[in-house]
Amino acid sequence: MSLDVYAFPFDYSCVLISEMVSHRYPECGLLLQCLEALATKYPGTKFVKIISTDCIPNYPDCNLPTLLVYNNGAVKGNHVGLHSFGRRCTPEGVALVLCQSNPVLIDGQSGSKQSRKAVLDDIRQRLIEKVVRDHEDDDGGSSSD
Repeated sequence: MSLDVYAFPFDYSCVLISEMVSHRYPECGLLLQCLEALATKYPGTKFVKIISTDCIPNYPDCNLPTLLVYNNGAVKGNHVGLHSFGRRCTPEGVALVLCQSNPVLIDGQSGSKQSRKAVLDDIRQRLIEKVVRDHEDDDGGSSSD
């Protein structure tokens, strides 16, 4: 992830996910870890972070972290705070929220509908596997059968 959103030429045909952060809030770090994991998995989507007040002067800290999702040069979504991503902020949960209205995570293989469907199927599968794993961990591996 880049530290500066303006360091790269902007391609209006790309999907860009920008996290507005402040180093004073641990919530920003948690979401940043999730986005770094997604950036590795989805190289066709550009992820950047920017200090909130460098992006929008006097942006209220109570709104951090904030994600802005751009596609074809227009804002397609914004997510304010961690509550947007459920009780536990995980890469799988963040991916699912980001793709609910329009698939914005691109695997770099192609921009086809088939590729986008594969990304969504993969996200759903990883989320289900994580929920099952977490449930098994909470139960201590015991079964009620």
